Parts: sequence; C-alpha cells; structure tokens
Amino acid sequence: MAHAILRGVAFAAALLAAVPLPSMAQPSDAAYALANRLGAAMERCWFMGGDPVFGAYVYSLEPNATGGPRILVVPRDSREGRPVLVIDILGAGPKPRVNVYGPLAAGPGADRIGRDLRRWLDGGDGCG
Repeated sequence: MAHAILRGVAFAAALLAAVPLPSMAQPSDAAYALANRLGAAMERCWFMGGDPVFGAYVYSLEPNATGGPRILVVPRDSREGRPVLVIDILGAGPKPRVNVYGPLAAGPGADRIGRDLRRWLDGGDGCG
C-alpha cells in the first residue's frame, strides 16, 4: 500500500513538473540599478543629513522582493514594524515604473518626497 501511495505522489510530482507555469517578468537590470541609485540618494539626502522628517526612520533596500526591488522606510526603533514609506521599482524593460505609498507619502513631508523622487527619477542626484 505504501508503494502505491509513493508511486502516486511521484506521478503527481512528475506531472506538475511537466506543466509549464506562466512566465513572470523578471525585473530588469535597470530596475536594480534604479533601486540602488534611489537608495544612495535617500541615504545621502534624507538620512545622513539629520533631516527632521526622516530622523526617526531608517531605510532598507530589498533587492529580491516579489515583483522587483523595493525600498522600505521603517521606524528606527521598530525595524520589524510596518513601513511608513514604500518605493516599489517595477518592470522588466529599460524604463522601470515606480510606485510610492505609505503614510509618509501623504504626510507633512509628502511634497518634498515627491520633488526629490521626481528629480532622482529624471537623473538628477542633488538634495532638495
């Protein structure tokens, strides 16, 4: 009886392995490069300069997040806590899309965050 069950499991595994899965678009090298560039600009302009908007936070680059790299801004004293700002870098082509959301994206620093991100996405590297 155990042999029959094992053969059934082996058959099911072989059958599943033979079924092609829908292809998921892999993030492009441009998406990873953009995530690294944005992270470097954020570090320099938001976190190293003692900016009061970002003083209570740290950021984390997650290059292997599902769908593409992303950057999380989380409370400094609760790094496992819910992010207050998320920047998703999506796309498989040469021009990745960026989604930005979280409480900081709608809070008092939202205008500055938007201006800085637009500048950095347009190729600039200066601080606002």
